[in-house]
Amino acid sequence: MKNKLFFLLAFLAFGFASCEKESESKEPGTIDINFDNVAIVNGTQTQLSMATAGSTTYTYTNGMSQTFNVTLLRYFISAIELTGPNGEYFKDEVSVSAAGSKGYYLIDESKSASQYVTLNDVPAGEYNKLTFTVGVDSTGVVDGAAGGMLDPATNKMFWNWNSGYIAVKFEGQSPVSNSGITGSESLAAGAANGIVYHVGGWKNQPGTAFVYNNKRLSFTFDTNVKVDKDRNPEVHMVFDMLKLFKGTKTIDFTGNHNVHKPADGVDVANNIPAAFAFDHAFKGITNEKKLDHLRGVFFCFSCLHKGRCGNQHLPV
Repeated sequence: MKNKLFFLLAFLAFGFASCEKESESKEPGTIDINFDNVAIVNGTQTQLSMATAGSTTYTYTNGMSQTFNVTLLRYFISAIELTGPNGEYFKDEVSVSAAGSKGYYLIDESKSASQYVTLNDVPAGEYNKLTFTVGVDSTGVVDGAAGGMLDPATNKMFWNWNSGYIAVKFEGQSPVSNSGITGSESLAAGAANGIVYHVGGWKNQPGTAFVYNNKRLSFTFDTNVKVDKDRNPEVHMVFDMLKLFKGTKTIDFTGNHNVHKPADGVDVANNIPAAFAFDHAFKGITNEKKLDHLRGVFFCFSCLHKGRCGNQHLPV
């Protein structure tokens, strides 16, 4: 009896593996990237708490022990690439015209759907590295109308052709600010305690206010993520808002807290790389794959009496 049970289990294991192997797809798939905006305090990760204009509830503290809150957080992600350990490579298409744009994603804390970027037609394979640009480079700064995500009328992230697009837009309030803010989207002009950091810049021109502040970042996963038409994995990235103000350079809210040109945003821009981090990845399996998997299980059981295995028919 024990021998029969052993052979039964061995046969099931072999059939299970065979069904799985045969059903593995080589067709392109999709992968989702979640940009999760958080605040990490003493190693504990928490979701951002957004404030309203005029609020005197100051939830956060910068590197100089100055308290503050957040009324707006928005940033551009573009030029995404994926690479794998066996030569796999995917480059997200980037283009812009008056009719629309591709490859530019505006992550907005007030819009949860914007925090998920879906990449389609990713070649089947395993991937373990993600690269992207924070901001909009020269390809997206066109002399003329831009549509889609780069439409200045809808994204409210454009200065002018010379300065280009804002890469990271942060607005909030701090009791140490001496007000005097301008050009805020979430706060009234001259609002008491306002702090405004509109950081970007797509070109360097020495001796001028034009500075390249966009950042090209790469992250290696702690596991290989398999992509094909049957799998929809998700990569979870985090953006620690607090590191904007206490990374490479500690930002003082009593100083220049009304930033609206590339040269004035260099210190905050240099803090951007440390604010992003890879958190984890989900090895997703689609519902269709799960159904196929169940079909394989049912079929393998039925095959015990039929002496054959494969996925050529429905379960019985």
